[in-house]
Amino acid sequence: MNNVYVFDMGNVLKRSFELSKFYKEIETKISFDIFKDYWYANLESVEKGTLNSKQFLNMIRKYSLSPKSLDEIIRIYKDCTNTIYEDTLNIIYNLKNHDKKVYLLSDLKDIDYECLKQKIDINIFDKLFLSFELGYTKRDKEVFKILINELNVNPNKIYFFDDKESNVNMAREMGISAYLVTGDNIKEKCHNLFSL
Repeated sequence: MNNVYVFDMGNVLKRSFELSKFYKEIETKISFDIFKDYWYANLESVEKGTLNSKQFLNMIRKYSLSPKSLDEIIRIYKDCTNTIYEDTLNIIYNLKNHDKKVYLLSDLKDIDYECLKQKIDINIFDKLFLSFELGYTKRDKEVFKILINELNVNPNKIYFFDDKESNVNMAREMGISAYLVTGDNIKEKCHNLFSL
């Protein structure tokens, strides 16, 4: 059985969301620390799909006392989603050119998926495992169980690339070959894995 390759999105395929930039541009009336605490307290709900992005961003707008309309908030959010890491994208295309199976596994909101589709051809992935559709994030072992079952391969044949140590450790506990990387260092850290 051939190896399969699974990539995270945030900070691996695409630069991380710029929360501080978003905070400044929506002109909130509360401190960044309070704003950030509220953001992260509610983030899991939207990543698991129990809230949609419009509901989440409207909650953020109201809580932060932003004078911006919801449509303006959405536009600002999309402007803060950042750019694709070309090295990671090139690695994915190289794997596909060698008939390798490539997947995306990411904790993200429905709006992040919409933004991603505008930046790259998502058909480069054989399948997408997205938290807002699965109802689980990578903080839940269930995500990795779903991944292993769906891919139907020995876990050690799954090469997983993520920027969070906790996600990498959880994947390793499940027997997955997991690597702690970012889009800035994936090329040099994992060079031998991609020598096809």
